[in-house]
Amino acid sequence: MALLSHYSSECVAHSIYLLALTIALLSFVEFIPHILEHLTMSQKFVRGTLLSLMASIFTALYVYLLSRIIFWSYLRSAILGVKPKEGNGVTYDPERTTATFLLQLHEGCLDYVKKKHKIWARFYGLKTKHLALIWFDLFIIFLIISLLLLYP
Repeated sequence: MALLSHYSSECVAHSIYLLALTIALLSFVEFIPHILEHLTMSQKFVRGTLLSLMASIFTALYVYLLSRIIFWSYLRSAILGVKPKEGNGVTYDPERTTATFLLQLHEGCLDYVKKKHKIWARFYGLKTKHLALIWFDLFIIFLIISLLLLYP
């Protein structure tokens, strides 16, 4: 029950992040005319680049948050039917002294989700440098796409 509650709270938390991002996006869209009124018409490229930059940031964050929500949802559904991982196969922090039953059950869920839903499991255990690289790649891709759509 504790892990089910934890996974559910992670789903809710990431959903709230997504809602907050949506509110921020709508606020930004409402504020755009106030930003752009200070630019002259000769600065059309700057205006388009600024809008593309903000759209790519929001899009990259949406992709990341949606993938995290999907991952936590898969863990939440896996907890109901997965067996705990045996104590010898559990990888844990060396500072811990014992592999608790909750850790074994969590590791079992992780293994199940990693095997069954490979692409979504990649967003769970990413190191900061890999996550930053993915964010940067998504940001560049969406920036290029939005600039191509703005300037055909």
